[in-house]
Amino acid sequence: MEDMGRWIAEQRVPENILYVVQTGDMVDNGFVPKQWDIFDECYNQFKDDIPYFAIAGNHDIGVKLQDYSAYLARPNVSSIPRRNSFERGRAVYATFEAGGTKFLLLGAGWQSEEMSVDWMNQVLKEYKDSVAILLFHSYIFMDGSYTNQGQMLFEQVVKPNSNVRLVLSGHVSVSGARFEELDDNGDGVNDRKVTAMLYNYQDFMDNCGQLRLLTFDPIARSIDVMTYSPYTGRYFWDDYFKTVEFTLEDAF
Repeated sequence: MEDMGRWIAEQRVPENILYVVQTGDMVDNGFVPKQWDIFDECYNQFKDDIPYFAIAGNHDIGVKLQDYSAYLARPNVSSIPRRNSFERGRAVYATFEAGGTKFLLLGAGWQSEEMSVDWMNQVLKEYKDSVAILLFHSYIFMDGSYTNQGQMLFEQVVKPNSNVRLVLSGHVSVSGARFEELDDNGDGVNDRKVTAMLYNYQDFMDNCGQLRLLTFDPIARSIDVMTYSPYTGRYFWDDYFKTVEFTLEDAF
């Protein structure tokens, strides 16, 4: 965790890192304070310089307890402005601008997806001129098929909002992708492509410490993707793209 946080901090300027995002399961059990102390060995190294955007996974709220109290008490969650959160952090959003493009980060944590659908749709409509990047803990499986939550979120949040272009998720191993071509105005011609990426290397045992870097090209509207571990010094294979580095075309 220390190596990961140090690498993020050191690469802030050379890689122009604007955000660190997390799709859940920062710890194994959110009700064990020592685990958050270990996570903070990573987080504390960049928290004052780079914004951090996260949603809760099933482990963060206690696999057995399934209670949000410990997660919502985290300083990075409790400090989120009330306007930017649903139920004090069960779902959250943030906005930023880079390369001449306005972006919206919007996410809902585990077991908060369905209850926050109306709120998420309101946020997406309010920021309809921003490219929306959605974060969910569970959205697709490795083969690209939807999880139960993912199917509901696609139908009720992704499909109705034409500014949604990218969906990031975790929960299941290891990595995967799905692409949807959508006709927003009903004229029979597809108007946008939505890219979904699953990223979760939790079963790699000692080969740990993976960070995924998404580099946005505002001219080509593409995203270069690579996965690297500063702990092992290794680059990691993506199971869908069959390579360690790849480019998402027409991505935003």
